[in-house]
Amino acid sequence: MELTFSSKICKVSVASIIETSPNIKTITFKGTVPNVKFRIGQAIIIRVDDINYRNYTPSKWDSELGTFEVVFHIHGNGPGSHFISNLKISDKVTVGMPRGFNIYKKEAKYHFFFGDETCISVFKILKDEINNDDNNYLGILELDAVSTKELNKIGLIVDIVPKSIDKAKFALEALNKLDGKVWDLWQNGYFYLMGNAKSIQTFRQALKEKCVQSKNIYTKPFWADGKVGL
Repeated sequence: MELTFSSKICKVSVASIIETSPNIKTITFKGTVPNVKFRIGQAIIIRVDDINYRNYTPSKWDSELGTFEVVFHIHGNGPGSHFISNLKISDKVTVGMPRGFNIYKKEAKYHFFFGDETCISVFKILKDEINNDDNNYLGILELDAVSTKELNKIGLIVDIVPKSIDKAKFALEALNKLDGKVWDLWQNGYFYLMGNAKSIQTFRQALKEKCVQSKNIYTKPFWADGKVGL
């Protein structure tokens, strides 16, 4: 398969590894990535063993320098986590080039993030672009306590709530506590809902009940309970 799609697959090296918490690693890769016009939110695939690939969203991309960065969530119970946790400097990695479309709504003045640790990489690149455009963002992330320091490192300023068996329970409580004047602005913004499939479904329904239009909601599930590799 790699021979068939050789123009879409390349080898890169691990250039740097930053571990800010037991389950978050920021890794920079370097290689030759010619003619790649990266768009925010596009995913790459990484071969994690002889038969498995996993999708990841870069938090930075520079085709001219041949570098890109990914903020990985190491949950420890799958082939992707096992592979990423064992990477070392100069290791060679097989990567499929970015695919997908630009999820960033440049014309929107107000942006809202909802997700968990698996979303930090894409939210980081979105945050940087929003700041560059002098726009505004809010967010609510369901995080384990050990993951919160990563947000401080990358400068992502959002509300943090604990996870719950009842998906998005505490996130909805935080949403409902938003000041009315704030909500008057953000209900007409653009919402990026990512991470756990059930949490996304619950949060999206709450937004619909608050009269947010479907065209202003982007959803992307990265994982679901009981399913490997979603």
